[in-house]
Amino acid sequence: MPNLAPALRADLSTFAGHRRILVALDFDGTLSPLVDRPQDARPSAQAAQVFEELAQRSGVHTAVVSGRNLESLTEVFPEPRPDNLIGSHGAERRVPSVAQDAPEKLQLTETQKDNLKEITERLSEVAQRHEGVNLEYKPTATVLHVRQAQSPHIAETALAEGNYALAHLPEVRLMAGKAVLEASVHSGNKGQALQWLRKVLDVDAMLFIGDDVTDEDGFRILTREDLGIKVGPGPTLAAHRISAPEALPELLEFLLSMRD
Repeated sequence: MPNLAPALRADLSTFAGHRRILVALDFDGTLSPLVDRPQDARPSAQAAQVFEELAQRSGVHTAVVSGRNLESLTEVFPEPRPDNLIGSHGAERRVPSVAQDAPEKLQLTETQKDNLKEITERLSEVAQRHEGVNLEYKPTATVLHVRQAQSPHIAETALAEGNYALAHLPEVRLMAGKAVLEASVHSGNKGQALQWLRKVLDVDAMLFIGDDVTDEDGFRILTREDLGIKVGPGPTLAAHRISAPEALPELLEFLLSMRD
């Protein structure tokens, strides 16, 4: 595997030697290249195939841990997809082996419902002022998307206006990502979701791969037995880095070979 750094190959080999492992991947920017329209995203066919092969190995669990809501995730990830799906940064969980203990959607309180309505109204006003700026609706959040804005200036202006409009709302979590601003009434994050997966799946070590700012919550909770890999540029807590989603299939193939 000539394109993988020697240190990364060595740590993947060590990770593969654990008895029970979890391989958890972000979707956008990791399994799928980033695209202008979220609905056009699709996983790399090669990465998805190797990911599926990993899931069939004894002692290996796989999961997608995404900021997308589960409905959106299942629309852009054709079958076969992993059994274990985490959506909305942990607010939605589809894990068949523990389905009775984990409701698929977080139940909002009346206060959270009111806050979500207020968030949506304020971000709608921002989106209406800027061509190419639009909203995505999740069970616990509303997201301002600026990737299709007519210019970088419009995108920056819309994000600044969104931050200002929501700055003083109580019990609202703002998450800045790549060309998005997500406002959530759910305080959880990918790190908490990964810790939960570790417990309910009873794994000895965990690999998490992601590209965005929100994935840093996942890297933050990894232990010495775990492995974190950042996709693309930017500061990170992950121990290793690959250049782009196009490098993921090679990485997964190497892990599969070491597991075999």
